[in-house]
Amino acid sequence: VGAEILLVHPDYLLATLGRAQLDAYAAKLAQRETAAYRYWQDTFVGSRPFVQVKAAPPYTPDQEKRVLLDPRARAQYDPQSSEYRF
Repeated sequence: VGAEILLVHPDYLLATLGRAQLDAYAAKLAQRETAAYRYWQDTFVGSRPFVQVKAAPPYTPDQEKRVLLDPRARAQYDPQSSEYRF
């Protein structure tokens, strides 16, 4: 058994993008950094746990068999309950 891996430095990868793509990437990166910073600060002050442990699966007992046997089944995020549901 063998394997190969190719590592590309981010500078080389980003150099392949055009100006518009790079600007779009930079905007998305700034949004992700802002959200990550806010989450990190919320964990410091205790308003949010660092690791959120699920108490139950995202499907009901009636949906379990259908969800587990369907490889295309995907959960959707519900912002009202802050959970994923089918």
